[in-house]
Amino acid sequence: MRLFALVFVLASSALAQPIGRLHDDQWVHTRLSLLGGGAIRAYEQTTLEGVRTKIDTGGVVAPSTQLLGVVFFRPWLGLGLEVRSDFSKVQQQVNNVLVGVPIEQFGVKTYATAAFRWQPSLLFGLEGHLGFVAARSTLLSTATKTSVSTGLFGVVAGANLVLEPLAQVTILAGGRLDLTFFSAQTLSFTLTAQARWGFVDLGPFNLGLAVAGDFSALGYGPGPVVSSATESVLRFAVGPSLVGRRPAPLVIGEKRGAEAPSVVGRVTRADGGPISGAKVSVGSVTVASDASGAFELLGLRAGPTAVKATANGFKAASQNVIVTPGTPVIVTLVLQVPTGPGRITGVVKSKADKPLAGAKVVMGSVNVLTSASGTYTLEPAGPGPVKVVVSLDGYATADESVQVVPESTATLDVTLEPLAQRTKAKIRGVISSAAGPVAKATVRIVELKLKQAVKADGRFEADVAGGRYTLVIEAPKHVTQTRVVEVADGDQAIFQIELEKAR
Repeated sequence: MRLFALVFVLASSALAQPIGRLHDDQWVHTRLSLLGGGAIRAYEQTTLEGVRTKIDTGGVVAPSTQLLGVVFFRPWLGLGLEVRSDFSKVQQQVNNVLVGVPIEQFGVKTYATAAFRWQPSLLFGLEGHLGFVAARSTLLSTATKTSVSTGLFGVVAGANLVLEPLAQVTILAGGRLDLTFFSAQTLSFTLTAQARWGFVDLGPFNLGLAVAGDFSALGYGPGPVVSSATESVLRFAVGPSLVGRRPAPLVIGEKRGAEAPSVVGRVTRADGGPISGAKVSVGSVTVASDASGAFELLGLRAGPTAVKATANGFKAASQNVIVTPGTPVIVTLVLQVPTGPGRITGVVKSKADKPLAGAKVVMGSVNVLTSASGTYTLEPAGPGPVKVVVSLDGYATADESVQVVPESTATLDVTLEPLAQRTKAKIRGVISSAAGPVAKATVRIVELKLKQAVKADGRFEADVAGGRYTLVIEAPKHVTQTRVVEVADGDQAIFQIELEKAR
C-alpha cells in the first residue's frame, strides 16, 4: 500500500506541472535495446499415443538474446519490433524413464506491432501493442543427427506501464497475450519488465544500460503429433540501450489549450538555417531547440527579461523582451560563427618544473615578460597557427607553435633548457693582409649581435653555444668578407683569413 501511495503522489505531482518543466524534451521517439542473457525452461507434453514426455534443462541456464525496439512517428503512434532467440541443450524423459537422448533446441520468435501511447505526463504513460507474431522452433538430436521444426503464426496484444522519474531513467512493466496457430495452436501469456539507465549523450540520442526479465506461460493445442503441452520460461538479460528524444512539434505563435507560451521562437544561423539542440533560457528556465530550431519557454513571470541562446561552435546571443500574460512573445535568435582573434596563455618553467620569472615571450610584434609565477598572456592572437619564441638569459631559446581557435583561449606551456648544462664552443682565427696584420679589423657574429675587435697581432676568439653562425670580417680600406661556420658544443672552428685591399 505504501508503494502504491508513493506512485500515486508522484503521478499526481507530475500531472499538476507543465510538461516542459520536468524534462527539456517532450517525448521519446526511439527506444532500442540489444540484450543477452539466459533462459530457464520447463516443458511437458503428451503425444497422440498417450505417451507423456518431459523435456527439461535440468536447471541449466540456456543462452537467450533479444532485440527490443519501438519508433514513434507521432507522440502517440509508433511501430514496434521484438526478435527473440533462445538456445538450449536438454535431455528427454519418456514415461519418467531416463532415455538420455541429448537434444539441442533453437528458436526464433518475432513480434511486429503497432504501438499506441497515452502519456499525460513525462513521469509516466501507458503503451498498447497490437500486431502479429511469427515463431520457429527446431529440436536437433545430436545422437541421431535428426531434427524436428515447428512453425507458428498468430496475433499478439499487450500493454506497458512506462515510468520516467528522471530523463535518464526508464522503467517498463507490462504483459502480453499471444495466440498462434499453424502446425499447432498455442496460447501464451508473458509478464515483462525492463529498467534502463542512460549515461552517455550522443547528439539527439542517449546511450545506456538496460536490464530486462520476463516470465512466459505457454499452452499448446492439438497438433499432428502432440495432443497437449505446457511450457514455462523465465528469461533475464542485460545489454546496451539507445533512447532518442524529440521536442513536441511547435508552430510559432500557436496556443496550447487556454494559455499561450510565454516565449516562442527559433534559433538560426546567419544564413537562416536552423540550429538544433541550442540551449535557450530565461532565468532558470531552459529548453533545447528542436530540429527546425524552434523552442518554447513556459511558466515565465510577466515583465522585462532577456532570452539567451547558446550552442557549440557559435557565439551566444540574447534579446531583451517584455513578457505579458496570455500572449506569446515571438523572437528569433541568430547565432554567429566566431571569426575574431583569441589569446594565448601559459607558464614558462625550467626542467625542474620551477616557474621562470622575467622570460621574454614574443609573438610577432607582441612581446611580454612572464610574471613571478611564470605565467604570461598574449593577445590578440590568431586565429590559426601562431609561432611563439621564448628566451631567458642562461637558457636556450625555445621556438613553439600553437593553434588558436577563433575567439578562444589556447594554452601553451614552455619548458626551457639551462645553458649551464652545455659546453661552450670556440670560434677563433687570425686576420691578416699581404702587408701583415690589419689595423682596426673587426669580426661581427650576426646571430649573436656580437662585434669584436681583432687584437694587434690579428687574432680573435669567441665563445658561443653550438650552432650555425655568420661571421662578417671588416677593416678600413679592405674588402669585407663573410664566412658561415657551424660548430657543435665543445668543438672549435679555426680560420686564417687574408683581406684584400679595396681598389
